[in-house]
Amino acid sequence: MNSLSHQIHAYLELMRDSTLLVSDRDKANMEILITMLGPVDKDIISTRYGLFGAEMKPLDAIARQHRVTPQTIEEILEKDFRKLAITPEWQMMVQTFSPLVKKKIGIQQ
Repeated sequence: MNSLSHQIHAYLELMRDSTLLVSDRDKANMEILITMLGPVDKDIISTRYGLFGAEMKPLDAIARQHRVTPQTIEEILEKDFRKLAITPEWQMMVQTFSPLVKKKIGIQQ
């Protein structure tokens, strides 16, 4: 996973784990970005991270649901993270993050 993909991954974990560090507006913006990937990709991300009302599931369960291997799910996630990381919308969101959020997701200041 490259550094930009890792930032997305870390931010999704932060969204799931912290109600204080991620604003409702940022959660809504991230949901819009993920929706642009398509319904299957949104489902994979939502269930992997337990976001947007989805129950968090392990890779094996997500893979069985989509009739693929866990490695394929990991590849899909990495591909999606790379797509999200280069969008202007993500870049604009990053500019609004607090220094603490930037530190937690690995953005150098």
